[in-house]
Amino acid sequence: MTDTQQAFYVATNGNDSWSGRLAAPNADGTDGPFATLERAQSAMRATGIRDTYVRGGSYAMARTVTLTAADNGVRIMAFPGETPVFSGGERVGGFTAIGGGLYAAATSATGLDLSIGGVRQKVAQTGDWTAGDAKSGWSVLEAAAGGASKTSLRIGAGDGAMAAVLAAGVQPGTMVQTFDTERLSDNIVGVASIDAGSRTVNFTQAAKYALRSGGTYRLLNDDAFIRDAGEFAWSAETGRLVVKPQDPGALLSQGAVVARLGTLVALNGASGVTLQGLTFADTSWDGSALTLTNASGNSIAGNRFVNVGTAMTLTGSSANAIEANRMEHLGAGGIKVTYGSNGNRISANSMDGIGEVLKDVAGIQLYGTSGTLISGNDIRNSARYGISIKNWDGATVNTDTVVEYNCLYNTMTETADGGAIEMLGRSNVDTRTIIRGNDIRNVGGLATDGSGWLDRQKSFGIYLDDMANGVTVQDNFIQNTGWASVFIHGGDSNTVTNNFATLSNPRERFIRLEWVPSAGTIGLLSNNRVTGNVISSSTGADYWEFWTPGSYSVSGNLLQGIRGLNGGDTVSSGLFANPAAGDFRLGSGAATALGIHDLDWGRMGFAPLTVPGIPSPGAGGGAGSGTAPATGTGGAPAAAAGLAFSPLAYIASYADLSAAFGANAAAGAAHYAASGRAEGRTVSFDPLAYIASYGDLSAVFGTNGDAAAAHYIGSGRAEGRAVSFDPLAYIASYGDLSAALGTDRTAAAMHYIASGRAEGRTVSFNPLSYLAANPDLAAAFGTDTVRADLHYLGSGRTEGRSTGFNASAYLAANADVAAATGGDLTAAMRHYILNGRLEGRALSPAATPAPARAAAALMPDSAMLAAAGVG
Repeated sequence: MTDTQQAFYVATNGNDSWSGRLAAPNADGTDGPFATLERAQSAMRATGIRDTYVRGGSYAMARTVTLTAADNGVRIMAFPGETPVFSGGERVGGFTAIGGGLYAAATSATGLDLSIGGVRQKVAQTGDWTAGDAKSGWSVLEAAAGGASKTSLRIGAGDGAMAAVLAAGVQPGTMVQTFDTERLSDNIVGVASIDAGSRTVNFTQAAKYALRSGGTYRLLNDDAFIRDAGEFAWSAETGRLVVKPQDPGALLSQGAVVARLGTLVALNGASGVTLQGLTFADTSWDGSALTLTNASGNSIAGNRFVNVGTAMTLTGSSANAIEANRMEHLGAGGIKVTYGSNGNRISANSMDGIGEVLKDVAGIQLYGTSGTLISGNDIRNSARYGISIKNWDGATVNTDTVVEYNCLYNTMTETADGGAIEMLGRSNVDTRTIIRGNDIRNVGGLATDGSGWLDRQKSFGIYLDDMANGVTVQDNFIQNTGWASVFIHGGDSNTVTNNFATLSNPRERFIRLEWVPSAGTIGLLSNNRVTGNVISSSTGADYWEFWTPGSYSVSGNLLQGIRGLNGGDTVSSGLFANPAAGDFRLGSGAATALGIHDLDWGRMGFAPLTVPGIPSPGAGGGAGSGTAPATGTGGAPAAAAGLAFSPLAYIASYADLSAAFGANAAAGAAHYAASGRAEGRTVSFDPLAYIASYGDLSAVFGTNGDAAAAHYIGSGRAEGRAVSFDPLAYIASYGDLSAALGTDRTAAAMHYIASGRAEGRTVSFNPLSYLAANPDLAAAFGTDTVRADLHYLGSGRTEGRSTGFNASAYLAANADVAAATGGDLTAAMRHYILNGRLEGRALSPAATPAPARAAAALMPDSAMLAAAGVG
């Protein structure tokens, strides 16, 4: 029987011989939490208790913790407000200076992953590497003497620097990273041997592609290669780790963490498991920090993955919720969903720094799946793909995938022949895929040939490759790609409609249609439709490029700066509201006639949360029992003043979150899921009220709440801007609005932005004045202006209650209050509501002549408000 009223605890100061039932050691040190997750696991198996809270601190894990069917239904959660870190690394200390800014410490052989103070360091390499320059540090190779080879390469004939490296010899443990000329895929393998005479480097295992002349490579992990601060390598000759730290003091005091484990936690056949609020760190580049194998119906929510290889891998695992996780500084990829993993939901996750060691990776990658939802994720800075859906053969077909409302920025930064969203369809089946509402910006593309580097090479916003069929590409925004916004390569029955794109380089097109000759007849295109898209170009080049395009329909598109195709398009101007300011909302009236609608900008980078928050210890409630704090739609917090949950508004509500996350919506959602909900944080910032408070913002943003929140985060707070518009008071100021809008504060703000300001409407209802004028309400509500607004709208107006309070007269009658408040009329009303009313203070000067007192008493509400400075 499950005991949902109790839990086990794990803490860094715990002891596995204790009961684990206390959150902290007792006073006499005889009982307290466990020290390890493994001990908590065995305790949960032995009892009906299914919850374990992990206290803050770092937990060095010597081996993978595996959850099986015996662990079904367990919840392993961060203790509310704390950050537990499961680390797969060994902390190496005892460093001594060896000269030249280098420090060394004895340990066993190290690989390519090391961090100091939680910051990933760079493994030493050959070549002149410069941070931020993807071309630097790579040497151009020649094919092996016998031709292109997967197991060897030759250094360039004129490469004196690399000739010197080979002449000096390389030590055991040195590795080589190689790229073919297309930079489709890289491999990292060991160096088996070198032959300086023939300029040959031989590998311990084969690379994926045969290496032709013009490809690139670099040698890794030899201490002789260390050059810059922040680099490290293994010294096989001395058996020491050698580091050139940026901060020697931090290295000497904290040591360095060397990744040893590949996987921290594995779910093998487990179901109903929740992992929430945890941090996974320090795993090897070729491992996966979390794996799910034949594990279904689990919740992985609000966790952080940092300095790991791949964050998580699912194999044969279905109906899992992967939600609001943060993934940063990944040696390889983010989330892999593979072979028979169906019906998974991947939403509201944040990924940044994908492929910091291995480059042929993706933020999210699928193969052999069906019914996957990829929604509202924020994916940035990927060496290759943002989202990749691979179908190489019959075992890797993907169907019924929905990719929607994701933000994908800065992808394809170190590779070519790919896209921000890429789909491979070699099985030539109807995939029934939907790609909609995504925000795609800055797709790079980098390759080499015999002449050198090729920039913006074969990069696409949405790439339907090798017979990807039955895909709907709709309502996406695509900006700054290499070759095309959308590329259909050999596919059939694909629809591209209502997408917005801006074209800015002469090579870039909106649509590219091309057959796949190597596939034979199935590589010919058929029945593709491209219609109702909005395309703006600053280059004048045609927006299409066709290479044996087969049957297609390209028409009804709305264009600016370019000609149409066969007279079937409309050329106009002012397509977007304010593109110079980054506002790409629909601006042209011509769009309506073509049936084109605006994009749902507010949903991009956001998905509603579905996993309940972490319950307070002892609160009970098994998995999914709804013990989280009050929530709005989809698990979002019931925010202050009735505001709906928006991750950007949540970030804007707190200065510390604004400083930490900027306008990263997915990071905000992840923080709320991981800790904000448990900390009692809510959304207090009202984006629409913020817009309504400023005419310039209304002109720029209209009713785009997320843009307003991003503005406040980025500059509004620093400018001293604040929300001064009270939507409920605005409704209360007008009978027609009260009748039409009720208490809908969102509708009120939108009305004022859209028409109220232009009509000359103002806020004349002052909730503090209303409270001060009605002692019973002051007694009931204090100075709660929201409750005052709602009362007046609900009943006060029909009761004929007074809304006017003469604050100036009150100050004139009470000199001490006037002195204390500095004559502030709002402070005067607050004083009367909270104190003056109870003290029996006079409302007007005793010396005021009777006629004047009578006039004040008869003064209309609007005059009183004007006197108070709020009319």
